[in-house]
Amino acid sequence: MKKLALFAIIVLIFGTISPSLANQAYGQNDPSILLRIATQADKQIVNQLDKKYQNEIPNNINILYEKGHRAVESLDKSLSNNDIEKAKQDFLLAMNSFMQISRIISQSSEKVIVVSVSQKSNQNLESKLDRLEKYVKTLESISNKHKIEQNGNNFTTAYSLIQEIRNQINANEDSSKNIDKLKDLIKSIKNEIRNSMAEKQSNSIKNFFEKFLVQIDQKLMQAKDLGRDEIEIDRANELILEIRELLSKNQINDAKTVYSELKVVLKNIGISVKIT
Repeated sequence: MKKLALFAIIVLIFGTISPSLANQAYGQNDPSILLRIATQADKQIVNQLDKKYQNEIPNNINILYEKGHRAVESLDKSLSNNDIEKAKQDFLLAMNSFMQISRIISQSSEKVIVVSVSQKSNQNLESKLDRLEKYVKTLESISNKHKIEQNGNNFTTAYSLIQEIRNQINANEDSSKNIDKLKDLIKSIKNEIRNSMAEKQSNSIKNFFEKFLVQIDQKLMQAKDLGRDEIEIDRANELILEIRELLSKNQINDAKTVYSELKVVLKNIGISVKIT
């Protein structure tokens, strides 16, 4: 009977029997305690099955439960007939059936957790990919608006990568390498747009300056004919040459600084220029 009591306590480890019954089983030699333990285990298994599966209990579990439940009923009869050896066999059979059910339920729960984690991970990847795709579309819109040509059909490549990544996510395959490729491609597209827009802006500023300088040249020739201060006129011409040199080197900010100095000289000469 000590072996049975110890076995009952082992069963507790698998969460089948309540702790209060273990205290009763341990150190007692009353065979009737086995029926109480088995009956309580039966009830707990029924509760677990109802909570887990409700009315859709899998067939393999249902077979195990019927086997265990019949063993509990047989245990009751064995004890009534004072057949201790048969009671021992019935008890072990019932406990073994219930323990198997408990393990199956536990393993099933673990699988659900793993699937949930995998689904959550895929959802995060999908969300991340959606953001990247939205950013690609924004860059494409900017590129089209400013008529910026991309090297090597970058946008076509980006959309192909996005679709490939989606397929990998759906197949639970590792998509990290392709995501890194997509990020690098987006960075390249963004740099091309930035450089192209900076170049266009620079050309626009250069054209503005050149048109302005042409008018100043004409005003300086008129000022020279009117006998204005030649030193200031020569200084203005020198500054114009310096501005043109800076613009040719794409040193826009330096050209703006020199232009500020030129405006002071033009004011001394009495020249006012407005862009037309």
